Amino acid sequence: MEIKSYMQNDVKTCTENNTIDTVAKIMSTNNIGSVVIVKDDIPIGIFTERDLVKRVVACGKNPTKTTVGEVMTKQLITVGSNKKLRAVYHVFVINHIRHLPVVENGHLVGIVSLKDIARVVDEQIFGLRFNKLDFSGDY
Repeated sequence: MEIKSYMQNDVKTCTENNTIDTVAKIMSTNNIGSVVIVKDDIPIGIFTERDLVKRVVACGKNPTKTTVGEVMTKQLITVGSNKKLRAVYHVFVINHIRHLPVVENGHLVGIVSLKDIARVVDEQIFGLRFNKLDFSGDY
């Protein structure tokens, strides 16, 4: 199973000049945990909820004056769209990350999250589709 079958194609992006408050609004509006930072349509970094907490809020930075380029994760880890699901899962585990941009020829084509992988595993192993079942009384 190649990851391109499970990735999200509608990747939210911004440039390194966007302010943190703008990027946080993108994340909140779209109910996502990360935004990929691009330059000339090439991914150069990622800004995640973890970055927001550790590099902005905990450091007392002003989100209206701080640019995402100042606090984004610059050592971007990506995978090719033809990578197998198992290999992608290992990238998540080894690097302690939750969001992974998917690229083809250096260009951003999608993104996959650890939540996406969990959903696939649930479907394949347990036959569950959580968005259609109510587990509210099972806890």
